[in-house]
Amino acid sequence: MSHTASAKQPAKSAAAKVTVRKKVGGYAVSFEAPKSPTAAHEAALGGLPVALVGEIARRVGLNPEGLAQRIGISRATYHRRMQAPKSRLSSQESDALLRYGMLSEKALGVFDADEAATRQWLNTPQPGLGNAVPVDFAQTSMGYGEVEKLLTRIDLGVYA
Repeated sequence: MSHTASAKQPAKSAAAKVTVRKKVGGYAVSFEAPKSPTAAHEAALGGLPVALVGEIARRVGLNPEGLAQRIGISRATYHRRMQAPKSRLSSQESDALLRYGMLSEKALGVFDADEAATRQWLNTPQPGLGNAVPVDFAQTSMGYGEVEKLLTRIDLGVYA
């Protein structure tokens, strides 16, 4: 008999594929970034599960508390919300979390699905960002856009 319950909670809209499953010792969360700006917008408005913070933090090489702070949630509030991991983030928090989720997918594509290389790049000062660290720079939509542009330049071989 499996130790994983089959209760799943999809995102409020089909804009982002998110599932939260109860299992022994916590929750298993999966995430697939929205494929269009409209889908991302809908996912943010619907609110993402707070449990998704840990999964995306792992993908970008941060601890969950560090990512929570970057999306505007204090450490204490994050821990309180994790007592009910199916609870939803606000639309602003979801928007910020989606930026990090989409950033991890973009970087994985650039670095040929090498998760270790992706995490290292996202957490290392980059000359193309004025020596800023991408995960720090991506805290704002403008900063996220610059990190995304830099990844595109790297992918196209015009990094300079």
